[in-house]
Amino acid sequence: MKSNRLSIISSLLIFTLCVAQPIAQAQDLYPAKVKDISDRAYGPEVAKLLDSAKHSITISMYTLSVAAKEPNPLSLLLKDLLQARLRGVAVTLYLNTRFNYDADVRKNIEENPSLKKLRDAGCVIQLISRNRRLHDKLIIVDSRYVVEGSTNWSLSALMNNFESATLIDSPELAGVKLQRLATLPTVLDDAKAKIPPKPIYLEGLPAQIHLSEVLITGKQYFAAMLKRGDERLMDTYLLLKAHAESSGEQEFFVDLESFGLSLGLPLEWDYTALRRQSIRALKELQKRYGLVKVSFFYGRDARVIMTDTPGAVFPIDSDIAKPDLKLKHSVRAKFLRLITAYLASKGEDAAKITDVELAGRFGCSKWTIADARKDIK
Repeated sequence: MKSNRLSIISSLLIFTLCVAQPIAQAQDLYPAKVKDISDRAYGPEVAKLLDSAKHSITISMYTLSVAAKEPNPLSLLLKDLLQARLRGVAVTLYLNTRFNYDADVRKNIEENPSLKKLRDAGCVIQLISRNRRLHDKLIIVDSRYVVEGSTNWSLSALMNNFESATLIDSPELAGVKLQRLATLPTVLDDAKAKIPPKPIYLEGLPAQIHLSEVLITGKQYFAAMLKRGDERLMDTYLLLKAHAESSGEQEFFVDLESFGLSLGLPLEWDYTALRRQSIRALKELQKRYGLVKVSFFYGRDARVIMTDTPGAVFPIDSDIAKPDLKLKHSVRAKFLRLITAYLASKGEDAAKITDVELAGRFGCSKWTIADARKDIK
């Protein structure tokens, strides 16, 4: 019995040491005093904090609703902000402009009379870029006190919802939070930083890229694109492959506007049209052919993962990946150039093989091969 007890105690000590060790070594934990201010405690505690502010108040908020009938908990908090500003406290608000619901909410934010009063009093109101969603419910006072939780500044959150919130007294944490907010993209940044897209995915390509043989020999890939007339999808895959080899990464982000121009879409198209066509091509390349996995972020960027294809590879000149070849551009001409490169890697000369034989080997018609030879000439 005594032996079992000692064994259990020893096991508990070992477990405690193993668990405690990573905590003791953690570099991102800050000393703090904390207080729960959930549910109906939030409003009075935040009001007290705002009223006692001496130097600065920074708020980062997903929803700041237009107050209806006054007075109410929201209008009182906004008045506390105004009073703080009038006594010389620096007040900065970071506000979300991208919502899952009615777009008129954006207009309400910008035209909220309470916010206009704050702006007129010298408060700084930063509207977050419409291409990103700010989901914070964050308050920082005097670079020391941090309030964080689920509570939006809305009547439902302040009066009815069950909302978890914590008041944290930690200058170190407050400093980290303020540094983060300073990096958030704003509408003003968008206006200053918007640079016209360029066909950057045509730049810096390696002399050669390497394709899996199955893309040419398997009827479900390039041959299928040829039959369907999916010229843009072939260009899309080849550009992505060239970018992957150039960067040395099989997973990367793509700027949709620049990618559209790299696909040869007209320069005069607006940004929305460029993004739409790029999204369409990437989705089809994933859905029809399974050659990539793609996810989209805010309609501006795509995260692309190149899918592994089985078998050996062969080299092609990277200029085949460019949509602006100095020849009569057609999907059949590009397909023939790929066939030619593949056969050359096997020691064969496509020019010495009949149209019928090439058609039989690579899953197309003899007329396609004949017309492709004419295009290349």
